[in-house]
Amino acid sequence: MNDLLQQLVNGLTLGSLYALIAVGYTVVYGIVQLINFAHGEIFMIGAFGALATWSTLFSGTTAVWVLPIMMVGAIVSSVVIAVIMERFAYRPLRNAPRLAPLITAIGVSVFLQEAVRLFYPGAKSKLPFPPIEVVTGPALHLGSLTIQRAAIFTVAALVVCAALLFYFINRTKLGRGMQAVSQDPDTARLMGINVDRIIVVAFVLGAILAAVAGVAQGLQNQNIDFHIGFIAGLKAFTAAVLGGIGNIQGAVVGGLVLGVVESLATQFIPGQFGGSAWKDVWAFVLLIVVLVFRPEGLLGARVVDRA
Repeated sequence: MNDLLQQLVNGLTLGSLYALIAVGYTVVYGIVQLINFAHGEIFMIGAFGALATWSTLFSGTTAVWVLPIMMVGAIVSSVVIAVIMERFAYRPLRNAPRLAPLITAIGVSVFLQEAVRLFYPGAKSKLPFPPIEVVTGPALHLGSLTIQRAAIFTVAALVVCAALLFYFINRTKLGRGMQAVSQDPDTARLMGINVDRIIVVAFVLGAILAAVAGVAQGLQNQNIDFHIGFIAGLKAFTAAVLGGIGNIQGAVVGGLVLGVVESLATQFIPGQFGGSAWKDVWAFVLLIVVLVFRPEGLLGARVVDRA
């Protein structure tokens, strides 16, 4: 029982990271119907932005007050790249066949990986992420249950970001504009909504969530590299599809379910099919099973026929 509880805690931590990135996927997809495969690299750039902020301004300092400034650096880095990406890579292809922006997204993903690898000092190997007091201190022990402080930060970040996003979408003018554009962009434009602005806002929101996830990843693993966005992006996309792509609540649920399944499979599947080497296999097996028996995802997708 103790092992099960421990794996559930580990799974919820991992799932919270997936969910943060998956919600960013979902926000963009809900507005422009684009599967942005470069979103994982926005996550990676957020982690490097936080590290660059620390290295430039606070090298050697691990006080907790540094963390909010690192978060700002991560968010600014991710948002700037996301806005440039939307303006120059995706906007010219907005009315093109869907295959064109999809291929472009893959190209942007590779470009961003290589840009960081070639131009960020030391990025060809793993870089240590700064340990922040309180957040990366000694683990907490509740009986036989061990909870890492960075895990608490990750789960708390998901809860806060999801709550703020829900409020923004449902209680603000921009949020209602996003809902209108997601349902029918042409009619929204006729009603005076600036569709281009709404799309940029969607990319900004997705980048903010990815940046927060990037900082959480760095605090958990204590290192980052230019590859982290690739597998995290695939897992986040898997989580979004599991929950029902286009559904924000589904992305959260899908991320948590995926993390728990990976953690339990790693610990409890015996023999050669268990262990950490097989966790990615079981994650995609789960995706296949869900797509076969419930193609719309666990919570269903909010699909609207556009005029």
